[in-house]
Amino acid sequence: MLKNNQKGFTLVELMVALAIGATILAAAVGIYVTTVINSGSVIASSRLNQELTTMMDVMVRDIRRAGYSGESSVVESPTSNSFQQVDVTALAIRASIASPTADVARGTDGTCILYAYDSDPVGDANEGVLNATDMFGFRLNNGVVQMRQQGDTADARHDSCAGANDTWIDVTDASTINISTLTFNAGASECITTREKDGLDNDGANGIDDDAEADCYDVVVPTAGSGEITVEAREIEITLIGNLIRDPAVSHSVTRSVRVRNDLVRQR
Repeated sequence: MLKNNQKGFTLVELMVALAIGATILAAAVGIYVTTVINSGSVIASSRLNQELTTMMDVMVRDIRRAGYSGESSVVESPTSNSFQQVDVTALAIRASIASPTADVARGTDGTCILYAYDSDPVGDANEGVLNATDMFGFRLNNGVVQMRQQGDTADARHDSCAGANDTWIDVTDASTINISTLTFNAGASECITTREKDGLDNDGANGIDDDAEADCYDVVVPTAGSGEITVEAREIEITLIGNLIRDPAVSHSVTRSVRVRNDLVRQR
């Protein structure tokens, strides 16, 4: 009787096959894990970008309204605008909460912006009347962007970033996002004086009436009581930088410029 030939794998061949299979499986798992991690980072980065962009849109839309008034008299007398009084309700940039009332030089960054506008609907009994709920602003406070929900009309100075009776609310979530930078810069603003051309060498530069003298940022505005009228067109550059709390390496930066629609008219 003929014996059947027994065919199969040797122990060595099985061990080699298992080793190759394990290597392939490890590589596949590594690729999968890397893909999952990268996908998670992309999703987290996209979410952070969306959060910062949305926050920026909110600030731009609101700041653009600064100085709006429903007062009928403002059309004929813009300097009487209750929502545009310098050192009271007019748009102002402050250095920080630590220096809540100190002006920053034009072109210098500040971490707090304050302003007012008439938030009452047309025809409302309070239209054109300055109320606590007509005072707004944004500030950076320990990694959180805050918005002023209302001010204090009883305060002689309404443009403080740390008014004792002001109400500020968080508009970013400190548990998920850290805001490392929030700055406001009015360096692109322009100020024109209506006296030019008056035929006088107001800057005392060369004995002639230069076009540059119309810029009331560069030429000193006369003292109070002179009747001088200036018109300031304000443009604010906003920079917002934030990172994820769980992954600080995931960071985004958004920069936008907003042109305030209501120019600031002043009479000395």
